[in-house]
Amino acid sequence: MTFKRLSYLSVLVAFMITPLILLVNSCKHEGISADQMPQVCFTEEVLPIFQNSCGTTGCHDSKSAESGYTFTDYASIMKSITPGDADKSEAYKAITSTFQLMPPDNALPASKRTIIRLWIEQGAKETTCKTN
Repeated sequence: MTFKRLSYLSVLVAFMITPLILLVNSCKHEGISADQMPQVCFTEEVLPIFQNSCGTTGCHDSKSAESGYTFTDYASIMKSITPGDADKSEAYKAITSTFQLMPPDNALPASKRTIIRLWIEQGAKETTCKTN
C-alpha cells in the first residue's frame, strides 16, 4: 500500500513540476542589442524631444532649471544621462516614472521614450545625421 501511494505521489509531483520547467524555459528572450539598431541622431531626433518637451516648458530651461537640470543643449542634457545605461539615467527615469511622470501634464509617447532610451543605450553620443 505504501509503494502504491509513493507511486501516485511521484506521478503527481512530476505533473506539477513539468509545466513549471516548461514555463521557465519558454520565457527566455533573445533581444536585439542597441548597437545592432540604426544609429539615433542626437541633433535631429533626441535634442528636439528634450527642447520641446522639457526645455521650453518653463521647467528645465536656462532660467528655471528645476531640480538643477536644463535640457536645452547636449552638455546640459548629459548631466542627467549615464551613457550606455538608460536605467541609471536620471532623465530617462523621470520620463518613465510611475510616480511622477515627466513632463507632468503631457507625458512623452512611447515612441519618443524609445528614441531616448536607444540613444542612451548606444552611448548617448552627440551625433548629427543630416540627410541631403
